[in-house]
Amino acid sequence: MQLKEVLERTHIVSIPTKTNFRGVQVREIALIEGNENWGEFSPFLEYEAEEAINWLKSAIESAETPFQSNGIDFIPVNATLPAVPIEQVGEVLSWFPGCNTVKIKVGTKEDLQRIREVFRVNAGARIRLDANGLWSVVEAKSFLENLNKEFGSSLDYVEQPCQTLAENQQLKNELTFPLKIAIDENLRKVREGGNLNEILEVADLLIIKVAPLGGISACLQLIEKVDIPVVVSSALESSVGISAGVALAAQLRIKSEPPLPFGLGTVALLEGDIVTNPLLPVDGKIKVEKVNIDINQLKKYSVSESRKIWWHQRITDTYSLGSL
Repeated sequence: MQLKEVLERTHIVSIPTKTNFRGVQVREIALIEGNENWGEFSPFLEYEAEEAINWLKSAIESAETPFQSNGIDFIPVNATLPAVPIEQVGEVLSWFPGCNTVKIKVGTKEDLQRIREVFRVNAGARIRLDANGLWSVVEAKSFLENLNKEFGSSLDYVEQPCQTLAENQQLKNELTFPLKIAIDENLRKVREGGNLNEILEVADLLIIKVAPLGGISACLQLIEKVDIPVVVSSALESSVGISAGVALAAQLRIKSEPPLPFGLGTVALLEGDIVTNPLLPVDGKIKVEKVNIDINQLKKYSVSESRKIWWHQRITDTYSLGSL
């Protein structure tokens, strides 16, 4: 798809979030209308063009590729709990009906209280912790060791506990109990020439996010090179972006029985959506189906003319840097 066509087919929307998600309270999204499908270009606003290239590749690929369910009807998903006030934990979990696995954002002073509240609401919960690299090795080790004493059997894995691969390796070596480490942010360096083998020495699981890794095809190429579990997850997209993750997860679902719950239920964290069939969790699962754009919702969440100009320039700058 040439740049002129991309710009002509782009619709910009702004959808509020229900919570403060790592400082994000509004998701601005560029939706690209293709002949076969729709694609979503929604790198966070602070990302420079170089970091946004893969997101644009993914959006264009989705717009040009028919949605495929691979005969799968549903995929299991986890709940996602941002760093909300303790009194809001139960409400947020109610947005993910049937999701017994809960991914909890950590790295704040209230982490332990928030985790305890999860178990107060759902005593049988299984938890995943996501630090987004905010911990030092010392902080991670201390917190995880103490948490293991209280909730050890309920810990699924910790995602990107420390910023660097070396720190995560050190943490893995120093922990006095077995805990799976999932790698997210470090994995994106592979697309920039990083060494996958070094990551696989540390990672027990990989977190696969379609847009930051450059699209479904790029993700499949990466997954073919590894023999450890992967968890397809979101980057707080609308149902259009989530549908790309769902399509990838549906392909992986064929190979894994039973599958790990995927991190694709995050449409529940948005105030609204721009499709007639939002990909929201029901009974711990989301439906595997092509999403249908709701023109009225496109109009409702449409942005100002100045924001459209800003996004068109962003797409232009990003397109000029990549082989698209």
